[in-house]
Amino acid sequence: MHAVLVKPLDWLSIRLAKSTVRVVPASHDPVEAARALLAQPDFFCDFVTAPANLQFHSEREFIFPSPLESPSAHNNCVHGKLFRCGPRWERQPAVVLLHGWNAETGYRVLFPHLARRLNQAGLNAAMIELPYHSQRKPRNGATVRNFLSSDLASVVAATRQALADVRALVAWLAAQGCPQIGLWGVSLGAWLAGLVACHDDRVRFSVLMTPVARIDRVVAEADFCEVLRRQFHGSPPELARLNLTTHRPRHSPRHTLIVAGRHDLFAPAETIEELWEAWERPDIWRMAHGHISTMMSLPVMERACQWVAERAQGQGTELDGCR
Repeated sequence: MHAVLVKPLDWLSIRLAKSTVRVVPASHDPVEAARALLAQPDFFCDFVTAPANLQFHSEREFIFPSPLESPSAHNNCVHGKLFRCGPRWERQPAVVLLHGWNAETGYRVLFPHLARRLNQAGLNAAMIELPYHSQRKPRNGATVRNFLSSDLASVVAATRQALADVRALVAWLAAQGCPQIGLWGVSLGAWLAGLVACHDDRVRFSVLMTPVARIDRVVAEADFCEVLRRQFHGSPPELARLNLTTHRPRHSPRHTLIVAGRHDLFAPAETIEELWEAWERPDIWRMAHGHISTMMSLPVMERACQWVAERAQGQGTELDGCR
């Protein structure tokens, strides 16, 4: 696709995203609180285990308490779905799908489609709503109601809670017996998937679709982070620990796929190239797309399903039905 077609879509999305980022009152210094949280040695949640009380309230829908608590009770209940691959699903690999920021529509519409295609390939597919999204969005006048706000400490805490939630689901799938578990994230979800893949040995393959590889650059440059920057007062925090380029996946580069948009206004192409080099040049698809158009491309999604099937089940696997 031509840049003239896809860049305006990204630009409009950035403007809409900016309108959702609110200035919220804080009783603490948000920058100092964020620094303290980022300095914690267990920030990436190695302590998280499988939730003992994950409960299904329908064939596919489940809930479990988040391993980490926020000020909102609604946000502390993790909602998800599991698309099982047949009656012996525990013997098959599983893929955890992670949605983007404010991408509830993708969670409700795109992800079930991908889950069914993965089921046809012999894989289970699971997904969860990330903190401050959909059913987890706080109510009753809570000050922080979005993953991103003017309170940097809240943003960092939401990130850590998301990592804990994903690792809890990965641990639960492993406890059920799934022989291989992978992550497939989009945008914000791709960033989170990358961080988890760098800290959890149970993650054996990962798809990072339009990942935000350099959080420090996003916070410093993106229009929708302007309200964050106002809180720095000339002393921006060190955010390199949140950059994907700072870490390395636990699995082989051969089992990583990066999908990049050449015209992406959210995740600049040079940051993706930096990630590709830092991660020892895994598979990368440089698409003639922007950030949003990549996520809207069914051919790209279909091709990614095939890649996942090959990595999870062995080379040559086709999308031909659950085994």
